[in-house]
Amino acid sequence: MGSLEDRLKILEEAHSFKKEHEKRLAPLDQLDPRRPFVYISIGGGELGDLVLTAAKRILGGERGGIKTVAIDRYEGFPAQDIADSFEVVDMLNGDLLEKRIRKYVPDPQGVPHAIYLEIERADTYRVFKLGVEEGYNVISTPYVPLIGMDRLATKLLFDKVGVPRVEWAYADSEEGLKKVAKDMGLPLIIKPVMTSSGHGTTIARTWKDVERAYEYSLKHARGKGDEVVIERYLPDLKERGIEITQFVLRHFDENGKIVTTLLPPVEHQRPGATYHESWLPYTIPESVKRKCQEYAKRIAEYLGGLGIYAVEQFVIDDKVYNSEFANRPHDTGMVTRWALRKDEGALHLLASMGLPVVNSDIDIITEGMYCVAHVILAPDFGTDKLVPVIGWRATEVLAYIRKKGYLGDIWYFGKPMAYSERRMGMAVAYHENLNTARRIAEDIAHFAEKCIIYG
Repeated sequence: MGSLEDRLKILEEAHSFKKEHEKRLAPLDQLDPRRPFVYISIGGGELGDLVLTAAKRILGGERGGIKTVAIDRYEGFPAQDIADSFEVVDMLNGDLLEKRIRKYVPDPQGVPHAIYLEIERADTYRVFKLGVEEGYNVISTPYVPLIGMDRLATKLLFDKVGVPRVEWAYADSEEGLKKVAKDMGLPLIIKPVMTSSGHGTTIARTWKDVERAYEYSLKHARGKGDEVVIERYLPDLKERGIEITQFVLRHFDENGKIVTTLLPPVEHQRPGATYHESWLPYTIPESVKRKCQEYAKRIAEYLGGLGIYAVEQFVIDDKVYNSEFANRPHDTGMVTRWALRKDEGALHLLASMGLPVVNSDIDIITEGMYCVAHVILAPDFGTDKLVPVIGWRATEVLAYIRKKGYLGDIWYFGKPMAYSERRMGMAVAYHENLNTARRIAEDIAHFAEKCIIYG
């Protein structure tokens, strides 16, 4: 994205663009199979699958007037089976990506459509240009994915709208990183400017960690560039804190007005840098919840547009630190598939299309019980190479849940290849006691991990 000055300019432009953009938005009155609404998901992982599945489950798919398109970089990606059309392409190649978008939406003014950037591993800037220069409907606005997928721009946004965040710095070389580390002191969190799900992130507790972090960040970054973001590590977070993802939905209400709806905060914890488990309902005090929601609302309303925003926050005692945001469904929010009347994917789909959403759509449906989602991971193969997935023993997993008397569920993503500790699915458990629900979800997940067969 360029320098700090370039990023600050983008933030100003994004706010100005929002005002003009929202004047042009209108509710979607009807869906017409003769002229279907084209919904393109750039990235077809589990979060793309969650959105596109809702197009079939709620709206009737192509016969109901919505044609879904999924684009990803490898054959057999999770949303491939559910999409009406799919493309396999290197999404970092802007020319190829633009060609695929134009294939389905040759005229952005003549074809009702929305473009959902599900993954950072894409030429975000090319999609941004299509939105700004030619009027393609990029969700939430063309500017927002550009900012949300750039961790440096995100920190500048937080300062712009006046929400608290952890101390941070950035570096564009290994020498620069070492200087920052000496100045700030350890421990630190070091991550690529463009990342997701913890890819390329290092929790640097020793100087050896710092020396390895720069090359590791660039190798595992989800985009191009040589910059890394450095954050103050908060040891109190692990000892007595909690992590929150506060979801904000911008959508049309029944009266055709764009409104901002705050979803229940999703709580989660992670033993390392990547997402591990999350749950609903929340346990934080109401006073802290109000802070989480106020900060997230400021971010979403500054940037505007339609669709869901997911703001990651750290809570320690009564203090809230904003960490990152995404204008799309979030991995920590996959628990909403089992805990809310409409999950994050369905809410994002309906809102970003211009269809109305009502408050009852976000009601928690697990009254009196906690719902916990826990990741199912591939093992550490001891290599960087991809390993083929032969299948999984579904019957054994389901029988195990029944035998143990658990109130639980499973979501297997069906990825054809795995790398070390890749996310392969989710295990879910319900219980009136949160710690018990967490233990059960973890137990189902670990059993399921042993039932996936690798080549």
